[in-house]
Amino acid sequence: MPGGHRDRGLYPLARSGFIEYDRILFFSDAVMAIAVTLLAVDLRVPMTAIRTADLLRKDANSLVGFAISFAVIGLFWLGHHGIFRYITAFDRPLIGLNLVFLGTIAFLPYPTDVISRPVSDRGAVIFYAICAAAAGLAEGAVWLYATRPGSGLADPSVARVRLQTTLRIARIPAVFLASIPVALVAPSAAQYMWILIWITGIAINRFVPQHAGSKEADSSAQH
Repeated sequence: MPGGHRDRGLYPLARSGFIEYDRILFFSDAVMAIAVTLLAVDLRVPMTAIRTADLLRKDANSLVGFAISFAVIGLFWLGHHGIFRYITAFDRPLIGLNLVFLGTIAFLPYPTDVISRPVSDRGAVIFYAICAAAAGLAEGAVWLYATRPGSGLADPSVARVRLQTTLRIARIPAVFLASIPVALVAPSAAQYMWILIWITGIAINRFVPQHAGSKEADSSAQH
């Protein structure tokens, strides 16, 4: 039984299956949905007459920036959805870490606007990489804190998938941070480096399988 001021501070405030838990996840989904929506705010068609080909050529950087950030936020949303298949409760520190993660997501439209300028310099690419890496590190902090041994915040089956999920989360900030030195020399090449996020995800799935760690596997083993 938890007792005393210290124990009450660590005791989960919201558990899976209760409205308090659902509200936190609904809020998280809403923040990501709004961030994705804001990406399209600056994609405006001018009122003056302009040929479609010229318009697309003029806005090429904006369209590329939108596509990059849509994919990045989509990856973070998929990761967030995946980790909360195993995280079954929130305490105050975890709520705080989740808010930090959501803050980095909500901020991403700004570096997207910077990188979407007609002339995207090395500073813009580095700034975007830092912001995206910060979001990945924040998501990793949520996962590692909630799934640490004895936390009481995650399903017991999480031990079997913790390594693979940690690697999948870590690959995103790792690739963005690794692209920063490249951006100092060739900003465009650094952006192409971000494709490694997808490639490393495939490699992790192949060489660090989680087939023994899914909840479905645990459930089928019990029946």
